[in-house]
Amino acid sequence: MPFIHVKSLPFSTFFDASAALEGVTRDFAKATGISLEHVTATWEFLPPGHYAVAGKAVSRQPRGSHPLLVDLLVPDFSSGARVRKMLGAVAASIAKRANVPPANIFINLRHARSGMVFDAGKIARWSRPRHGSRSSGRSKASNAAPRSRRVDDAQVR
Repeated sequence: MPFIHVKSLPFSTFFDASAALEGVTRDFAKATGISLEHVTATWEFLPPGHYAVAGKAVSRQPRGSHPLLVDLLVPDFSSGARVRKMLGAVAASIAKRANVPPANIFINLRHARSGMVFDAGKIARWSRPRHGSRSSGRSKASNAAPRSRRVDDAQVR
């Protein structure tokens, strides 16, 4: 975690989604201090004509309408300035990599709650980092969310 999911219409010119995604994950990791190994991104193209804004469906991704739709999923202990940094990093990187204005990107940030994520074969649980501490992704010891301790349900009882 975090997960960055982008949806757009197909572009009118060649677009290398693999290169864009690799760049977005690197940019995000660098800007936020989260280890690159914990950043995941996907890019999905909507079928032409399957995205309408203001009553108008189009077949190709315009630069000034039909914003790219981004879902950003992060642990629920991310808040305040850290959330703003994540949103800004994702917007700047996608704008650069897809050659679209930041004003034509819509990002919805969602918080994943501890105990509500299944990852690496277990329910992932974490605690909030202490004020002022900087989390860098999943803890190496547990391969879970930042500053977390993986516990399966049998161990909790």
